[in-house]
Amino acid sequence: MRRLWRTPVGLLALVLWVVTCALGMFEIYLLQDTAVEIYRRLGGVYWVGWNVRNVAVLILTLLYIVFAIGTGEYHYRRVGQRASWRLFGWTISAELAILILCYFV
Repeated sequence: MRRLWRTPVGLLALVLWVVTCALGMFEIYLLQDTAVEIYRRLGGVYWVGWNVRNVAVLILTLLYIVFAIGTGEYHYRRVGQRASWRLFGWTISAELAILILCYFV
């Protein structure tokens, strides 16, 4: 917390990190329905699709926890540096790609 709150750039990085984490939680919600829909389209039984959904949520939640902690530490250590902004760009691009994927499936 030593550098993060002192500068407007640090505050902006904190806000962007919170926004990307919130969007990641929303995408877990979208991807669980997408997993069931893909399974149904492949000819699966509806109730077995719920088990697929539960496994998808478990895996996505574990990945989300790693993402939130990892990116939080990364941005904390590199606040204001080019590497931090580049990671924000990749993160937002990946999250937008997931949103578009969920829209088309």
